[in-house]
Amino acid sequence: MGRIEKQKTCARTEPRNRYVAGAKLSEHKFLRILRGYAHALPIAALEPTTHVTAKTIRATYGTLRGKLADAAIAHPERFGQAGRILMHEDIPALHHALLCSRRFKRHRQRHAPRLSCPVEERHFVTEKIVRLLCALDLRDVALREHDDAVTDLIAHLSEAIPRLHPRAPKQDLATFIPGAKPFAHSELRLYEDYRRYLLRNPLDRQ
Repeated sequence: MGRIEKQKTCARTEPRNRYVAGAKLSEHKFLRILRGYAHALPIAALEPTTHVTAKTIRATYGTLRGKLADAAIAHPERFGQAGRILMHEDIPALHHALLCSRRFKRHRQRHAPRLSCPVEERHFVTEKIVRLLCALDLRDVALREHDDAVTDLIAHLSEAIPRLHPRAPKQDLATFIPGAKPFAHSELRLYEDYRRYLLRNPLDRQ
C-alpha cells in the first residue's frame, strides 16, 4: 500500500475584527476607539492609550459619526429611542435648535474647530441628538404608541436645549421634559448599543 497522506484540515478562524469588515485594526483596538467615541474623548487624549495614530482614530470617529443615524433608526428601541426622533417629520426643528445652541457650539469647538463641510456638520448635530437622548430614560413617555408623543418630545427638546447650560450634565435635560427621567450611564448605553449594531452590520475597512 502506498503511503496515505494525512489531509490537512482548515480550521475555522474568527475574523480578526468582527466590527469592521477586512480591517487591519484589531478588534481590541477598535473597541477601545469605540469606547473613546462613546465617551466623546478628544483624539489627542485617546491616541496615547490605544497606540493607534491620530489619523486612524479621526477616520474611525468620522465613520462612526456618519453611521450613527443608521444604527439608531435600525433599532428605534435603542440609543434612548433616538431612532423614533430622527425619523420624525419635525426633526428639522430640533436640528435647528441644537445647531444654534451654545452647547453644540462648545461640542464642535472641542472636537472639530475647523469644521466646514455641511454633511459632516449634520453628522455632528445628529450625534449630539443621540447623545442627549441616551442620557434620558423615556420609558414613561409613550413614544412607540403615539406619534403625538414624539411631536411633543421634539417640541420640548427644541425649547429646552437652548436653555440647558453648556457645561451642565446631559441628564439635566430630563427636568425640562414631562415624564422623562435621567439615565445615569449614557456613554455606556451608546457604547453597548453601537457595539451590538456593528456585530451584525460591520463598518467598511478602516
